[in-house]
Amino acid sequence: MLREKTHALRVAAAFVAVFVLAGCNGGTVDRHALTNDAGTIDSINCEAWLVSDGAARDRVTTAYTRVQSKALALQASNLADALAHRPTAAGLERRTRAKARAAATLAARLRALHAHPTDRPAARTLSERFKRAGGCA
Repeated sequence: MLREKTHALRVAAAFVAVFVLAGCNGGTVDRHALTNDAGTIDSINCEAWLVSDGAARDRVTTAYTRVQSKALALQASNLADALAHRPTAAGLERRTRAKARAAATLAARLRALHAHPTDRPAARTLSERFKRAGGCA
């Protein structure tokens, strides 16, 4: 089961990387880009949920939790920065900046997981927050 979960996490990480690279091209945020970026935030949340759930249940190693949470935090932080500063199409600024704040919150939670990968109660709490924020199944 751990191998299956690890494989699923690696596949999800590849998809997240593709979405982040496609969504943050530096241009004006239009409806399509905002939809893609919102999907990327959800994907990162769901991958973070899997990592933190594994940490909470002591099913992944401390090193794995640290590496994955750091990589995901970097992705979320980059997305937050891009959404906070990119120009937006008419009528999308408020929604775009709200997504920037959501990505920044996600990055902060991932940094907390990275800083305390063996704190099972904290990982459980973070797991619930990631799941809820990402709408994960």
